[in-house]
Amino acid sequence: MIALIGSRRTSAYKGTSSEAILHQYDFLGEFYRLTLGPELVYSYGMWEDGDTLESAQLRKLDHHVEAARAAGAGRVLDVGCGWGSLLQRLVENHGVGHAVGLTMSPGQAAWVRQKGWPNCEILAENWFDHEPDAPYDAIIAIEAIEHFAGTTMLRRKRVASYRTFFERCHTWLRPGGRISLQANAWNGGGWFTSLVLPPRRPAGHEGNGGGRIRTALKDVRDGFDNVREGMHASRKVFPEVFLPTRGELSEAARGLFRIPEVRSDPDDGVKTVASWLERAQANRARGAELIGADAVADIIREQRTALKFLRERRYTALRMVFEKV
Repeated sequence: MIALIGSRRTSAYKGTSSEAILHQYDFLGEFYRLTLGPELVYSYGMWEDGDTLESAQLRKLDHHVEAARAAGAGRVLDVGCGWGSLLQRLVENHGVGHAVGLTMSPGQAAWVRQKGWPNCEILAENWFDHEPDAPYDAIIAIEAIEHFAGTTMLRRKRVASYRTFFERCHTWLRPGGRISLQANAWNGGGWFTSLVLPPRRPAGHEGNGGGRIRTALKDVRDGFDNVREGMHASRKVFPEVFLPTRGELSEAARGLFRIPEVRSDPDDGVKTVASWLERAQANRARGAELIGADAVADIIREQRTALKFLRERRYTALRMVFEKV
């Protein structure tokens, strides 16, 4: 076994609980399979003019393969592999010898296993407990790190949790190996300023004194509304999920990885969520049969909120590359 940095204290935070994962991906996943498209990719695509959701998702997968330098590699790890679309892409399109996927969702693990893709291994386990018997050439983690820090953690504890993940990855990777990571990420000020402060406006937008007062009052109301909608999403759709910031991830990786590439692509989030929302509304009746009308309504409400927040640049689709030092 590869030795791991640090001790394995049972009190350490190991991320989103099994119960919350079951809710998000096994229960609600029955509906997501109607809306995500044939590849079942539940993360933001990478869009160009004329794209469909499906082509944008494949471009996103290929981007991460290239960013991680995973093409033709012997062993690649996908942390939070979902329904296995990246695993399949790695072995069938990019010549990877052995692709390993981690998921805590029994339903996702069963889905991948029944596909029987050659050279793909699916493990139903937490990254915290993963002990590979050989190094990886590359690691890809697409919208998984949102599960790694608790919603009530202070910043320093969140950074410590992310640090533990990067320590694990540093140990698992060969020298010079890369992580390609994608995350929903708050603006630099964190969740409170991202939700409560008004979106940026052109100079002079507020008008005269009365206009400025009306704008300020509206901003206060909007801030409360944003917090309420964020709490609804946290309770009903994404329990125990918390978004990082770029600064937190950079700090957590310091001394372990250099960061050769950073991208902020909120418009990719806008286009992806808009497509999901359109499909969710079209499949509302069938979804109600599968998971109940209230659960479908919660998903649609969350997607409308996400679309608003992304358009207002309250959070973004963050893409970062980490190279082992």
